Amino acid sequence: MTLPFERSGGYLLALLVFGLLGALPRLLVKHGLQQKIILALFVLLDVSVLTFLLIVPPPFYVDDWTPQINLRLPNFLYVGIYIVGMALSYSPWLVLLSGFMAAVAWSIGFAWVATLPASVLSSSRKTLDTGMSSEAVIASFLDRNTVSLTIWYNQLLFIFLVTVMLTVTVWRSRQLVRKQVAAERERSNLARYFSPNIVSALSSDLSDLDQSSIQPAAVLFADMVGFTAISEKSSPNEIMVLLRAFHSRLAKVTFQHGGTVDKYIGDSIMVHFGTPEPRNDDPVRALACAEAMVGEIENWNEERKAEGLAPIQIGIGLHYGEVVVGNTGHTRRLEYTVLGDTVNIASRLERLTRGTPSHVMVSNDLVSAVNSRGVDPTDIMPGLYPDTSRRVRGRAAPIAVWCRAANA
Repeated sequence: MTLPFERSGGYLLALLVFGLLGALPRLLVKHGLQQKIILALFVLLDVSVLTFLLIVPPPFYVDDWTPQINLRLPNFLYVGIYIVGMALSYSPWLVLLSGFMAAVAWSIGFAWVATLPASVLSSSRKTLDTGMSSEAVIASFLDRNTVSLTIWYNQLLFIFLVTVMLTVTVWRSRQLVRKQVAAERERSNLARYFSPNIVSALSSDLSDLDQSSIQPAAVLFADMVGFTAISEKSSPNEIMVLLRAFHSRLAKVTFQHGGTVDKYIGDSIMVHFGTPEPRNDDPVRALACAEAMVGEIENWNEERKAEGLAPIQIGIGLHYGEVVVGNTGHTRRLEYTVLGDTVNIASRLERLTRGTPSHVMVSNDLVSAVNSRGVDPTDIMPGLYPDTSRRVRGRAAPIAVWCRAANA
């Protein structure tokens, strides 16, 4: 069974009116008018139209239906739904304004109905004071012209409670969002100076980076070969642009492999894997990172060649062993770093790449660690081969070294 066209048309007209009342404020605000004033005016129009529709009987409804009857119907709950809808604006003042104007508009509508000539005012207190019989009370309630003040009190209380609860909820939600935004902003600022895994540790209450520890880690040093000669031919601004591009590319590769950028030392970068918490695949990821760094620089050189710029050479040293992990420095200027013989060996292995066709020097300790994880190092870094002729400066005993073939 379908509704008569007159009733359907009335409902559609009401929806159209509310749609226009919702769209007009946006258009007016775009034309430079004061947003709060415009919103306040249209909230007043909204609740006025809603009150009119809920109180005044439509002409196509039941004959002799009175506005007094409408005051007692659950239609009033649509006023509460309207206030709930305003909460979606996430504006506490708008929710308060909607609740206040809804209470005013409904009270005006109630007063209008109460002052109609046929209206009969009634209240619980009046009923008790006059000592009406049960039959008389029921008859008064069922009278289509009765206007109950008690119902009006309860309706106002309903509007008040809904408005207060929604205002507090929206206000708290905004506070939580602001705190979340502030925390994310702080996290983003930290990410500019620390590696993502260190930022996560700093953001966690479970992590205490102030406690030093001894743990296994893979340490990687990467350096721009021939930087001194490049500096002599470049302006200070060109040098900074070059260094930032070099560091950013290597840092990107480091983060992709879950490594920690310890520091930038001139044209060098120091990276470690296994901090703040060691993982079983640290040596595997370190070797994969070194291979990816070589590939990243090769791709960059293709871009530089197209721009008519000289290619960049890189030297990488890798070692795996125990390190001391923790914060160093003053309380107002701390640096999270790794220390120990492992760091020294990795740095000296990087220096061994000078004057050789190999871009990468890897200690046998790291290669063995990769093998122990069930991974073939040559699968990660093709062309990797042992070179027993290398001796690390400052070491009494020789260190077995693996090299990456230049044409790999």
